[in-house]
Parts: sequence; structure tokens; C-alpha cells
Amino acid sequence: MSTGHRPSTIEIYQTDLERHLFAPAPRRVAGPSLELVSDWLRDWLVSGWMRWKQLAQAVNL
Repeated sequence: MSTGHRPSTIEIYQTDLERHLFAPAPRRVAGPSLELVSDWLRDWLVSGWMRWKQLAQAVNL
């Protein structure tokens, strides 16, 4: 294989498709971890709460 060979989009897609289709089941069906999602949700809620608090304080001034 020459060093200048760049795979086409179709070659990349087929390679990724084959890797996905023949991957072991846990890799295929595993979603994001619950801990990661709960941390993200907590951070999002806290930041939203802090923003509302800042807006409420700005209105009261």
C-alpha cells in the first residue's frame, strides 16, 4: 500500500459499518453510563438554578 493512498468515503463507511455490525453485543448496545448522565443533569440543573437566581437578584435591584 502506498503512503499516498487515501480511502474513499465509501471505503471508510463500509469499514465502519462492518466494525459496527460484527462488534461484540455489549459494545453495540451499551449506552452512556448512568453516572455520567446523572452528573451532567445535576450540573445542568445547578447552572440553570444559579442563572435564575442571578436574574431574580438583578430584577430586585
